[in-house]
Amino acid sequence: MSTTASASAFQLEARTEAQVYQIRAWRDSSAGEPVLLPRRRIVQYLGVNGYELITGQDVGFESSLRVFADFGLPRGEAARIDGVRSEDADLLHAFVRYGGNGFEGRLGRQVYVDVGDILAFDGLRVRYMSPLGIGAEVYGGLWVKGAGFLSSSVYQPDGTRESDSRRLEEGVAGADPSLSALEPMYGGKLLLEGPGALSGLSAALGYRRALVEGQTDLERATAEVRYGQGLGVSALAGVDFDLLRMGLAQARAQVRWDGERLAVSGEALRVSPVFSADSIWYWFAFAPRDEARVRVDYFPRGPLRYYVQGVASLYHTALNSESDVAKRAADPGGAPSYTAGGSAGAALQRGRFRSALDVSFRQGFGGSQLWADLTAGYGFGDGRLSLDGRLSVASIDDGFNPLLAGNFLGAQVWASHMLTRAARVSLVLEQNVNPYTRWDSKVFFLFDLKASL
Repeated sequence: MSTTASASAFQLEARTEAQVYQIRAWRDSSAGEPVLLPRRRIVQYLGVNGYELITGQDVGFESSLRVFADFGLPRGEAARIDGVRSEDADLLHAFVRYGGNGFEGRLGRQVYVDVGDILAFDGLRVRYMSPLGIGAEVYGGLWVKGAGFLSSSVYQPDGTRESDSRRLEEGVAGADPSLSALEPMYGGKLLLEGPGALSGLSAALGYRRALVEGQTDLERATAEVRYGQGLGVSALAGVDFDLLRMGLAQARAQVRWDGERLAVSGEALRVSPVFSADSIWYWFAFAPRDEARVRVDYFPRGPLRYYVQGVASLYHTALNSESDVAKRAADPGGAPSYTAGGSAGAALQRGRFRSALDVSFRQGFGGSQLWADLTAGYGFGDGRLSLDGRLSVASIDDGFNPLLAGNFLGAQVWASHMLTRAARVSLVLEQNVNPYTRWDSKVFFLFDLKASL
């Protein structure tokens, strides 16, 4: 007699990139004689995932490792620059997961995303949702920082160096040994998912705190609400409140209506950087931005799609009154603290050919910008070979940096060939011409491998 058979599933993903490009140096250089720093990087990404490791149970693991070496940056030069490494390995995430009957748990290095931030930590996250639609979530561990084993500072709060070891060795005054200290963090959320007539409604109320050497480094409270059931009206709102400064840090509210051929949305934002309390920028350069957006998408029958969007922003410039930037921002005849503009675009999909055009413009605080981007691509034969191109043109007049003025041109050609259903090679050529770096060429060779076992 036949019986139910179950088996574990494994997924292996690998990608190798050869990156050849240059970076414009900011120190000891001029617009007429720029200093270019060469980068010659080999980067290897490896991801190993496993599912249903125990028959009939939702038990698995997920991992992603990045290994790189920069042959254009010797170790001696890298040691003189904070946060720069000539070669290293970064464990982006690696955790064991279990789920079932409304319960989900993760143990290990994981990435956590919510309305307030994106962070990575080594620890435990537990979540439970009851059949009534009421649940809770708690998490805690060590915030991933650059000083950890196989760690990455990608999701560390901006505005701080990941280590002051070089300055401590040199006896530099003001060097901070706590930058490389362990940073425990913990948080939790109350969850709601509307049942029955309230299906499509979800809400969460959260709290998070991080400490360095016993002192609070970050403390936030969040609230978010979402509603949507496909076509028709949908909405979302989120607030991130800074409990250290006792003020609003970030907020977002959006109302959207989706029809068969038309979609309209309105959005309001408060955006500000997420800094560590140890950062000088947290106390002296807290400059949030308020923004409003209105967008209309039109997708009639046929190969074309269209959109148009209007954007207005207000910059809060509570700067040092003695600085040149503050004087210009406060000058009635100078740059205003707001910007206004918009964008429009169209997309075409006809058989194997695809193309899109986007044009955007902004003017006000910080100068003016006009951008135009044209992309096109074509798939040959059975789809194994594809060719894509991009052309970007920008006219920029920066109100605070006279070097960033003029016309900027960029072009890119991307050719890809599928060797098998799981392997692909790509060659990317990029050329940028502008009055700032004058001539900037980049070449990328990529090999992608994906296997399901």
